Amino acid sequence: IYNAAGLDAPTLLGFIFAHNLPSIALFEKMGFKEWANLPNIATLDQEERSLKILGIRIK
Repeated sequence: IYNAAGLDAPTLLGFIFAHNLPSIALFEKMGFKEWANLPNIATLDQEERSLKILGIRIK
């Protein structure tokens, strides 16, 4: 996040499976907000999983 401004990247995105609560909490702690939820978009170990997209504008 700290170096992104120098890379001319005004928006950062995180793609996190919804069941990965520790990662979601970490991103939210850094200021990311949920921008999208894709329900049951993937199958992992024969279980449907949702994907969250978190984003932050840094410029």
